Amino acid sequence: MLRYFLVLAVTDGSLLTASFVVGLIASGEPRGPHDVWRAVHLLIALLTVVATLGVHSIVYTYFLATGKWAKEVVHVYGLPNTIEAESKRLKRKTFRYEFNSMCLIAVVAWLGGAADTQGTNPLWHLGAAAVMLAYNLLAFVVEYRAIEEHSRLLADVKTRADLMRAERYGIDLPDRDPAGPALVATSPHEPTDSPPDVKS
Repeated sequence: MLRYFLVLAVTDGSLLTASFVVGLIASGEPRGPHDVWRAVHLLIALLTVVATLGVHSIVYTYFLATGKWAKEVVHVYGLPNTIEAESKRLKRKTFRYEFNSMCLIAVVAWLGGAADTQGTNPLWHLGAAAVMLAYNLLAFVVEYRAIEEHSRLLADVKTRADLMRAERYGIDLPDRDPAGPALVATSPHEPTDSPPDVKS
């Protein structure tokens, strides 16, 4: 997940920056039938809104899915409840940034539409865009660190579950790379061996 998120964050961060820079250029362009930079800004901004909402939604879905997996494994194998609590803490920590980032970009888009069609002061749009850009970059850093920490937590849970399963069913655990394929489940009543995604 870390590698995927890094690609998504860099892509979306680039779109956010490009939209802001093109918006600055477009703000100095005279209005008229040939205001090309305004059209370019509008297209990039629309793509940026969709991409930003998508990236933060993916992060939320990741924590939702892997958190449920960790909860199930903790309950089935009798692992410490601190594992589940830590997973929930990381999910709550990132949710604040995800939600605020999506709300901010919605406000910026609304102010941009108002400035373009209703003639409101474009400085409101520009100021909100600057705040939104800075906050999203901060959110990406927070989300990356949280995903990294959560991935280590999931890997630890998986290792403990593998060892307990090996003791319970007499499975010989081969020497394998932690990122390699997981063991096949030996009982249909137990949770899947691997979380939805623990690769980094």
